[in-house]
Amino acid sequence: MLFLFSCEDESNTYEVGSSWMDAQSKMVMVDTLTVKMSTIMMDSVTTSGKSVMMIGNIKDQTFGQVNSSSLFELTPSTYTLTSPTTAVFDSIVMYLTNTNFYYGDTLKSYKLNVYPLQSRIKLNNGYLYNTSDFSYSSTSVGNAEFYPRPGTDSSYVKVRLDQSYGQNLFNTLKNSDVNTQEYFLNFYKGLALVPSSDNNAMLRFGMDTSYQVQINKSTKEKVTNVVRMYYHTASQNGTEEVKYTLDLNPSSTYQYNKIKSDFTGSDLANLTPQSPVSSLNLENKSYLMAGIGVFTKVEIPYLKSLKNIYENYKVIDATLSLSPVAGSYSNNFYNASPLYYYWGDKSNKIVSSTTDSSGTEVTVSLSNDSEFQNEHAYNFSLQSYVSTILSETVNSNYNLLIYPSSYSDVLAGKAVLGDTKNKTNPAKLKVYILGY
Repeated sequence: MLFLFSCEDESNTYEVGSSWMDAQSKMVMVDTLTVKMSTIMMDSVTTSGKSVMMIGNIKDQTFGQVNSSSLFELTPSTYTLTSPTTAVFDSIVMYLTNTNFYYGDTLKSYKLNVYPLQSRIKLNNGYLYNTSDFSYSSTSVGNAEFYPRPGTDSSYVKVRLDQSYGQNLFNTLKNSDVNTQEYFLNFYKGLALVPSSDNNAMLRFGMDTSYQVQINKSTKEKVTNVVRMYYHTASQNGTEEVKYTLDLNPSSTYQYNKIKSDFTGSDLANLTPQSPVSSLNLENKSYLMAGIGVFTKVEIPYLKSLKNIYENYKVIDATLSLSPVAGSYSNNFYNASPLYYYWGDKSNKIVSSTTDSSGTEVTVSLSNDSEFQNEHAYNFSLQSYVSTILSETVNSNYNLLIYPSSYSDVLAGKAVLGDTKNKTNPAKLKVYILGY
């Protein structure tokens, strides 16, 4: 037998449908089914269209080194200057609005550099990926150093760009017949925001209006991520100079996060997209980190053996509890919450998401009310999954894929989960069956 009866409950009636009424039935809980867990890696993940710039470095024993830069086109709000014949350039600044997300060490100063792109960003079937690669200059046109303050009001970073860069851009708009984005991109292909190798933190900066912050208390001026050019018209015939601004907005379509990983010397040193790693070879642990396409696969190979318990049965409940391994997370490197889980095929491609009765995608939050880490857990409802596998006539061999975010998103943190043999945080699968 591949399972044990952990408990039984007898009764004459169960409120589970007319066919089960007035039957001599038993409730059986099975908690010894084999559960196989492994860490898998995707070739690439979509990082465009997220309205978020993710920038930083992470260095730890778990994932090695992870680096994220953000590359994007700029679109001027207008291609013409006000009173161009008398316009005079003042300065150019980039504002980055904090999303209150951080990952890593925010107690040390954080540095980033700004580089002009040398090649245009081109979509691949409508998307950009963490592995997409476009060249940028080796010469910085701006930099910033600051202490991250996630969770604070009106949080933003001001990056002053070089005067020469701003003056050339200003002259292009002033003297050239630039009137379309296509023409503008011949001169300015965009920018790359690149973190310093000294950092050990990942930050996110929001691009849409929901991340607006106030940068001037007297005028109540608000911005989101933007490159802002300041200029004025020179005084003529006694008139006062007038100040103006021109915004260059990062494109929401032609923007992506370039995320690179190096597992050398880390727990995942042997992981590649072609070579998943069993939890048995990772000290009974599996790993998740959305930005680099690292996820956990769960297989229940002998699930159909449950059909041997009764000729007639009904799956009442099934829950898979996965616990973050104690010591694998802290205030700096926290666990992702919520997690998503999907049905996957043999090649680990998404077959379907897990939804509730209304069709809404199901998420699972970390239950961490206890002060003890070994009691924290994600509890996944597998009733639908188990019922489907038991009722199918042709073996689908569906597995479960667990992501630290929606599979179309890459902006969540990491997680390290114990398998069923983990000494401190073992995975647990309980299936309740009613039958006779």
